[in-house]
Amino acid sequence: MPADRPHEADNDILGHAWWAVTPERWSLLQFEPAHNEGLPTDRWWKDRRDVLETLILAPGPIDHGFAHYLLDQETQFHRHCWGFSHSIEIAALLLAEHRRPNDIWHLWQAVTTSFDTWCGLPHRLLLAGGGTARTVAYVAGSGHGQRHNLLEHLREIPETTDDDVTALIAERRRHYTELLTELRNVAVQGPQEEDFGPLSKG
Repeated sequence: MPADRPHEADNDILGHAWWAVTPERWSLLQFEPAHNEGLPTDRWWKDRRDVLETLILAPGPIDHGFAHYLLDQETQFHRHCWGFSHSIEIAALLLAEHRRPNDIWHLWQAVTTSFDTWCGLPHRLLLAGGGTARTVAYVAGSGHGQRHNLLEHLREIPETTDDDVTALIAERRRHYTELLTELRNVAVQGPQEEDFGPLSKG
Protein backbone atom coordinates (compact mmCIF):
# COMPACT_ATOMS: atom_id res chain seq x y z
CA MET A 1 0.00 0.00 0.00
CA PRO A 2 1.54 3.35 -1.01
CA ALA A 3 2.33 5.88 1.68
CA ASP A 4 0.13 8.92 2.16
CA ARG A 5 1.53 12.09 0.60
CA PRO A 6 2.70 14.34 3.45
CA HIS A 7 1.69 17.96 3.89
CA GLU A 8 3.73 20.36 1.76
CA ALA A 9 4.60 22.55 4.77
CA ASP A 10 6.31 19.70 6.63
CA ASN A 11 10.00 20.39 5.95
CA ASP A 12 11.05 17.24 7.82
CA ILE A 13 9.99 15.09 4.87
CA LEU A 14 12.75 16.53 2.69
CA GLY A 15 15.54 15.00 4.77
CA HIS A 16 16.91 11.48 4.49
CA ALA A 17 15.63 10.30 7.88
CA TRP A 18 11.96 10.49 6.84
CA TRP A 19 12.54 8.51 3.65
CA ALA A 20 14.72 5.92 5.41
CA VAL A 21 11.86 4.74 7.62
CA THR A 22 10.37 2.53 4.88
CA PRO A 23 10.83 2.13 1.10
CA GLU A 24 7.04 2.43 0.78
CA ARG A 25 7.50 6.19 1.05
CA TRP A 26 9.75 6.29 -2.00
CA SER A 27 6.74 5.87 -4.28
CA LEU A 28 5.77 9.45 -3.41
CA LEU A 29 8.69 10.51 -5.62
CA GLN A 30 7.92 8.10 -8.45
CA PHE A 31 8.09 9.34 -12.03
CA GLU A 32 4.57 9.84 -13.36
CA PRO A 33 4.39 10.94 -17.02
CA ALA A 34 2.02 13.75 -17.86
CA HIS A 35 1.56 16.57 -20.37
CA ASN A 36 1.05 20.27 -19.73
CA GLU A 37 -0.22 22.30 -22.68
CA GLY A 38 1.10 19.65 -25.01
CA LEU A 39 4.56 19.48 -23.42
CA PRO A 40 5.82 16.33 -21.64
CA THR A 41 6.32 16.64 -17.90
CA ASP A 42 6.36 14.60 -14.69
CA ARG A 43 3.65 15.04 -12.10
CA TRP A 44 6.06 14.80 -9.15
CA TRP A 45 9.25 16.35 -10.53
CA LYS A 46 9.13 19.31 -8.14
CA ASP A 47 8.75 17.10 -5.06
CA ARG A 48 11.64 14.92 -6.16
CA ARG A 49 13.80 17.94 -7.01
CA ASP A 50 13.20 19.46 -3.55
CA VAL A 51 14.18 16.19 -1.87
CA LEU A 52 17.30 15.81 -4.02
CA GLU A 53 18.41 19.36 -3.25
CA THR A 54 17.97 18.77 0.46
CA LEU A 55 19.90 15.49 0.29
CA ILE A 56 22.89 17.01 -1.52
CA LEU A 57 23.09 19.75 1.11
CA ALA A 58 23.44 17.17 3.89
CA PRO A 59 26.43 14.89 4.56
CA GLY A 60 26.29 11.64 2.61
CA PRO A 61 26.02 8.95 1.64
CA ILE A 62 22.30 8.26 1.74
CA ASP A 63 20.77 4.78 1.67
CA HIS A 64 22.06 2.96 -1.43
CA GLY A 65 18.65 1.63 -2.45
CA PHE A 66 17.11 5.08 -2.15
CA ALA A 67 19.91 6.61 -4.24
CA HIS A 68 19.36 3.99 -6.93
CA TYR A 69 15.62 4.61 -6.89
CA LEU A 70 16.02 8.37 -7.25
CA LEU A 71 18.37 8.05 -10.22
CA ASP A 72 16.00 5.60 -11.89
CA GLN A 73 13.10 8.08 -11.55
CA GLU A 74 15.24 10.93 -12.88
CA THR A 75 16.36 8.79 -15.82
CA GLN A 76 12.75 8.03 -16.73
CA PHE A 77 11.88 11.70 -16.31
CA HIS A 78 14.62 12.82 -18.69
CA ARG A 79 13.71 10.14 -21.21
CA HIS A 80 10.13 11.43 -21.25
CA CYS A 81 10.92 15.16 -21.30
CA TRP A 82 13.34 17.44 -23.12
CA GLY A 83 16.33 19.31 -21.77
CA PHE A 84 18.59 18.79 -18.77
CA SER A 85 17.88 19.40 -15.09
CA HIS A 86 20.46 19.53 -12.32
CA SER A 87 18.26 17.03 -10.46
CA ILE A 88 19.60 14.07 -12.48
CA GLU A 89 23.21 15.01 -11.75
CA ILE A 90 22.44 15.25 -8.04
CA ALA A 91 20.81 11.80 -8.20
CA ALA A 92 23.87 10.45 -10.06
CA LEU A 93 26.20 11.94 -7.44
CA LEU A 94 24.22 10.37 -4.59
CA LEU A 95 24.59 6.96 -6.21
CA ALA A 96 28.18 7.40 -7.37
CA GLU A 97 29.46 8.29 -3.91
CA HIS A 98 28.72 4.72 -2.79
CA ARG A 99 31.62 3.76 -5.09
CA ARG A 100 30.16 0.37 -6.08
CA PRO A 101 31.42 -1.03 -9.41
CA ASN A 102 28.05 -2.55 -10.37
CA ASP A 103 26.36 0.87 -10.18
CA ILE A 104 28.09 1.76 -13.44
CA TRP A 105 25.21 0.26 -15.42
CA HIS A 106 22.69 2.60 -13.79
CA LEU A 107 25.00 5.58 -14.29
CA TRP A 108 25.59 4.57 -17.93
CA GLN A 109 21.85 4.36 -18.51
CA ALA A 110 21.45 7.88 -17.10
CA VAL A 111 24.28 9.26 -19.26
CA THR A 112 22.88 7.69 -22.45
CA THR A 113 19.23 8.56 -21.84
CA SER A 114 19.26 11.52 -24.23
CA PHE A 115 21.51 13.96 -26.03
CA ASP A 116 21.01 16.39 -23.15
CA THR A 117 22.03 13.93 -20.43
CA TRP A 118 25.01 12.86 -22.55
CA CYS A 119 26.17 16.48 -22.68
CA GLY A 120 25.14 17.45 -19.16
CA LEU A 121 26.32 14.61 -16.91
CA PRO A 122 30.00 14.28 -15.92
CA HIS A 123 31.16 11.09 -17.65
CA ARG A 124 33.92 10.51 -15.09
CA LEU A 125 31.18 9.50 -12.63
CA LEU A 126 31.15 6.25 -14.60
CA LEU A 127 34.52 5.54 -12.97
CA ALA A 128 33.17 5.86 -9.42
CA GLY A 129 33.76 2.16 -8.76
CA GLY A 130 37.52 2.60 -8.48
CA GLY A 131 38.96 4.69 -11.29
CA THR A 132 39.82 3.66 -14.84
CA ALA A 133 41.73 0.41 -14.23
CA ARG A 134 39.25 -1.22 -11.83
CA THR A 135 36.20 -0.05 -13.77
CA VAL A 136 37.47 -1.30 -17.13
CA ALA A 137 38.38 -4.64 -15.56
CA TYR A 138 34.94 -4.95 -14.00
CA VAL A 139 33.07 -4.13 -17.22
CA ALA A 140 35.34 -6.36 -19.33
CA GLY A 141 34.61 -9.30 -17.04
CA SER A 142 30.85 -8.80 -17.08
CA GLY A 143 28.30 -10.36 -19.37
CA HIS A 144 26.18 -7.21 -19.63
CA GLY A 145 24.57 -6.41 -22.97
CA GLN A 146 26.11 -2.92 -22.96
CA ARG A 147 29.59 -4.24 -22.17
CA HIS A 148 31.12 -3.52 -25.59
CA ASN A 149 29.64 -0.02 -25.97
CA LEU A 150 30.61 0.99 -22.45
CA LEU A 151 34.16 -0.34 -22.77
CA GLU A 152 34.68 1.68 -25.94
CA HIS A 153 33.52 4.82 -24.18
CA LEU A 154 35.53 4.23 -21.01
CA ARG A 155 38.70 4.04 -23.10
CA GLU A 156 37.91 7.49 -24.49
CA ILE A 157 37.78 9.06 -21.01
CA PRO A 158 41.17 10.36 -19.77
CA GLU A 159 42.91 8.07 -17.28
CA THR A 160 41.31 8.64 -13.90
CA THR A 161 42.43 7.36 -10.49
CA ASP A 162 40.23 6.54 -7.53
CA ASP A 163 41.49 9.74 -5.86
CA ASP A 164 40.47 11.72 -8.95
CA VAL A 165 36.92 10.39 -8.65
CA THR A 166 36.82 11.23 -4.95
CA ALA A 167 37.88 14.79 -5.77
CA LEU A 168 35.29 15.06 -8.57
CA ILE A 169 32.41 13.97 -6.35
CA ALA A 170 33.54 16.36 -3.60
CA GLU A 171 33.86 19.23 -6.10
CA ARG A 172 30.38 18.66 -7.56
CA ARG A 173 28.87 18.37 -4.07
CA ARG A 174 30.58 21.64 -3.13
CA HIS A 175 29.27 23.26 -6.32
CA TYR A 176 25.67 22.38 -5.52
CA THR A 177 26.01 23.24 -1.85
CA GLU A 178 27.24 26.74 -2.70
CA LEU A 179 24.73 27.27 -5.50
CA LEU A 180 21.66 26.02 -3.63
CA THR A 181 22.61 27.84 -0.43
CA GLU A 182 22.92 31.08 -2.39
CA LEU A 183 19.58 30.53 -4.14
CA ARG A 184 17.83 29.78 -0.86
CA ASN A 185 19.27 32.92 0.71
CA VAL A 186 17.98 34.95 -2.23
CA ALA A 187 14.54 33.33 -1.88
CA VAL A 188 14.40 34.34 1.80
CA GLN A 189 15.37 37.93 1.00
CA GLY A 190 12.91 38.48 -1.83
CA PRO A 191 10.36 36.96 -4.22
CA GLN A 192 11.39 33.81 -6.06
CA GLU A 193 11.95 33.83 -9.78
CA GLU A 194 9.17 32.59 -12.03
CA ASP A 195 9.18 28.82 -12.55
CA PHE A 196 9.44 28.17 -16.28
CA GLY A 197 9.15 24.39 -16.23
CA PRO A 198 10.63 21.10 -15.09
CA LEU A 199 13.79 21.05 -17.21
CA SER A 200 16.38 23.69 -17.84
CA LYS A 201 19.22 24.01 -20.31
CA GLY A 202 22.38 23.93 -18.18
